[in-house]
Amino acid sequence: MIVFLIVSVIIWKIGKKALNLRFFMTYYHYINNGRGPKKLFIGGLHGNEGKTSFHFLKDLKKEDFSNGQIFIVNFDKSEYISTLKKNYYESAIGRKVISLIKTIKPDFYIELHCYNIKNFKKLTSKDRMNFDGVPPLIDIGDFILVSSVSPYIRLKYLQRETICKTLEFPCFDKLEDNIDMKKSINRYNDFIKLLSIAKSRKNFEKEVVAKYPNESNLAIKYTKEIFGSDFPIF
Repeated sequence: MIVFLIVSVIIWKIGKKALNLRFFMTYYHYINNGRGPKKLFIGGLHGNEGKTSFHFLKDLKKEDFSNGQIFIVNFDKSEYISTLKKNYYESAIGRKVISLIKTIKPDFYIELHCYNIKNFKKLTSKDRMNFDGVPPLIDIGDFILVSSVSPYIRLKYLQRETICKTLEFPCFDKLEDNIDMKKSINRYNDFIKLLSIAKSRKNFEKEVVAKYPNESNLAIKYTKEIFGSDFPIF
């Protein structure tokens, strides 16, 4: 069970600047690993996803990360609005996400989502561009899906060189018997680790291409389709 708490004032030290923000969330964890990239891991972006993402975020510890400043946030249950839609970022939680990005200016921005396993084929379909306006999610095995983040937020609020990943896990409250939960959890944690220990964009690209060569080729293809040929992959 997620323990709900209100963090009324969070003081973050980024460089020499103190930042005061007010958010309602179920979980917030800041890790200071010294000088290095800033990483924002965020879950519970819409609907009841926070119940699933919290399972993974709560166990992340200082030693799981390379040098840098790490911000881990998991939001409470909220109305479900697709993050692909502009009006999501006009909602209360969408505005909080934008505020976090503007405040932290992350070098790595990672969204932890979950999906209804019944939608697996739809989300990975080559026709997704036609009905959702974005390329299909990439299946990396064991029902774990990976993609970039919403083009709206990617282009408007994040830097070109920012590593941006969406990680999709089958929602715990919508599982089916054909899923080997242990394998899926291990696969999901493994990809989170690739991001958590990466020291730079170059380092992450090298590791993910070595581990997932075919899937990385798809990511390159989809990046060109949605963002253009000169846009950084991932």
